[in-house]
Amino acid sequence: MKMTKNKLAKGFTLVELLVVIAIIAALAALSTPVVLKQQKKAAATEAINNAKQQYLVFFECDQDTGAYPNEALSSNANFQKLITDGYTTSEEIFYAKTASSPKKPDGDVSVGNAAVVDEVGFLYIGGLSSTAPSTAPLTATPQKTAGNVAPTAATFDVNAFGGTAVVLFNDGSARTFRIGTSGATADLITNKTSGTEEDIFLAGRLSAIGGTLLNPL
Repeated sequence: MKMTKNKLAKGFTLVELLVVIAIIAALAALSTPVVLKQQKKAAATEAINNAKQQYLVFFECDQDTGAYPNEALSSNANFQKLITDGYTTSEEIFYAKTASSPKKPDGDVSVGNAAVVDEVGFLYIGGLSSTAPSTAPLTATPQKTAGNVAPTAATFDVNAFGGTAVVLFNDGSARTFRIGTSGATADLITNKTSGTEEDIFLAGRLSAIGGTLLNPL
């Protein structure tokens, strides 16, 4: 018998193709929030690990000089001093993935090129030493602002780590805190012990222990 019709389908029809595209788009939409959440969690974990490495460098500097670096110019200037004085050869430990530090350090730790703008994501509290209270904050991230902006309180980027901030303390611990929602600057963090929102970087609170919150650069 002679075949007059080809009974086998020749590819997708337009309707079938649109259905497949719609399914793929729906799956992508469902998976995107999960992927972004995991990326932010990974960024926070990296920041915690870097903060802990910072403490080892700070402590070594304190053992030699009796204090942590205290360059009044900026946070970056203190990180740069630790590198140029030979306490570390890594600028990566001062990096955190934030809006103000869009690129990873390039590995150039020569004078004038180490821990420069866009490569550092941590704020630094100057004027402290190992004799400060164990609860004294030393560094914090994710900073919201970049450039020569002198903050009166730490201002955090609520998007970088999924609404959390990483703070390094003078006992060597690096802990995460929920960023507060009060006010436009979101400079409050939630104290896990009391459950209340407070600003541990308030100028008066820092000055009472001899510390000063330095501008990023």
